[in-house]
Amino acid sequence: MWGMRRGQRLRGLVSASLRVTAATGLLLLLAGIAAGDENKRALDLEGMTYVSSHGAFNELVLDAERANIKPAEDLALLEGVHVILASFVAGPRGRGGLDMTCDTGTVYLGSGDFVAEGDVRGTTGDGRRFRTTRLRYNHEKGLVVTDVPVSIRDRAGTYRGGGFQYWVRENRFKLTGGASVVAQ
Repeated sequence: MWGMRRGQRLRGLVSASLRVTAATGLLLLLAGIAAGDENKRALDLEGMTYVSSHGAFNELVLDAERANIKPAEDLALLEGVHVILASFVAGPRGRGGLDMTCDTGTVYLGSGDFVAEGDVRGTTGDGRRFRTTRLRYNHEKGLVVTDVPVSIRDRAGTYRGGGFQYWVRENRFKLTGGASVVAQ
């Protein structure tokens, strides 16, 4: 049993290393395109991983089934997206972070900002589950915001609101736009 876990962990580490290497190669490729190609042509990819790191710490890991990279606009249009936002440290209310999926998304390569659209579902680091149709992650502020209707479920019950703000690094959450309790 221990050997299986060790083998699974090793495969996970190798897989993670390959994703980071692939993302680094993609970013180098994009830098080369941006620096040398006057036309700045779009690049279509099947399977893409984008990693935004702070030193050795991966703050944002984004996997997409398909991507259309637009160097002239400094963005990537994505389909079938899975995003993990991690916190450098646990906030005053416990572990921060966010794990979510969405139908489509846009990552702004220069800033690391991300917009998720479609069926957007996720879980915050402290276990709140949410569902909405659009949200935006501001990388510099570490802030996830939506101003469209959202459903939130936590240990206390299910809530609806006109939107929310979630400070990833602080694990601080605020329901906005009026809130109502759906079930407890």
